[in-house]
Amino acid sequence: MDLKNMTNEGLTHLALSELHTCHSYYQRLFYGFLELSEVSNTTPVRSWAASFNHQVKLHIQRHWLGQSPDSIGPSPIETVSFFEVKDNTRTLFKTLEGLITLRLTNDNDFPDTMALTLNFLFLHARRLHLLTKELTNLEIDLPRVILMDTISTDEGIPAYRVDSRTIFQLREDAQSPIRSIESQRDKKYEELIQKGHVWISKKEYDLARESFLRALNFQETAEAYNLMGWSYSLEGQMEKAKKFCLKAIQTDPAYGAPYNDLGSYLLAEGEVNESLKWFELAKNSRNYQNREYPYINAGRAFMNKREFKKALQEFSMALTIAPFNEELHQTVQRLKETLAKSDLYVVEDEVPPSLF
Repeated sequence: MDLKNMTNEGLTHLALSELHTCHSYYQRLFYGFLELSEVSNTTPVRSWAASFNHQVKLHIQRHWLGQSPDSIGPSPIETVSFFEVKDNTRTLFKTLEGLITLRLTNDNDFPDTMALTLNFLFLHARRLHLLTKELTNLEIDLPRVILMDTISTDEGIPAYRVDSRTIFQLREDAQSPIRSIESQRDKKYEELIQKGHVWISKKEYDLARESFLRALNFQETAEAYNLMGWSYSLEGQMEKAKKFCLKAIQTDPAYGAPYNDLGSYLLAEGEVNESLKWFELAKNSRNYQNREYPYINAGRAFMNKREFKKALQEFSMALTIAPFNEELHQTVQRLKETLAKSDLYVVEDEVPPSLF
């Protein structure tokens, strides 16, 4: 088995995948401008088009065709319309796809060449994205990159860069470049999720959401969407919080946390009966590490309904799931004592002292 060729094949696949991601990014930007033809003829956009068209030719000649700057010689920047550049860009990506597939570059040069090209393309895409933000009200979805690092910027539109060493290391991974890049994506995802939690602890909710959004670039998970909702709830933005809970449920119906959180938001808004439906769904979800939470919240809901016996049942069930939760032990004990003193096992129309 030719392990080296297998590794090169996997690396080629990753490079093409990132190239396709970049091409889709350009297409979204171009289609946005197609709806605003008057904007596409403005001086800043025409200037971007001429500069990009000129520089991309030089890039291909130097880095893919091996022509030296001296042999290329100076060439004027041609006047070109935005729509001509749109058509030229389609041809550009097809050309690059062919060059990568044929692997005309030396194996040792490939990581540097690929990194230079991806950085070049994402740089000019970002410049065009900044123009859309400056000149229009368009909302353009950011790319979901694989190889590229996502770098936050003051303008609100991230920059994307990849180091040639990253590509080189993938090539050297004889076991599987696909597994290697997936491992890197998992690592970056976890780092961003943890960073978001740190920002939450500091009450920097905008920065937390930025981290969670960046995590979604690496993995689209119910967890990240649910954390987005949680961050909004901490600022009292309940409609947005509920929206992200529903998005999390849509992404992974087996993940229990958003059911519980959505129920909590409804309970806070006084929708007690509706909240209980969501807590039941959370209890029955297949993937939920903190399964005691919906029982605790259901107990709170029954307390609000003055159904204290049912509340005790919910709290007791939570205790069986989390037997080392000292606070929950105390809550159950106080509720038992209160019910015994008030004889509320028979009469349930009196409110016992607050337990929380």
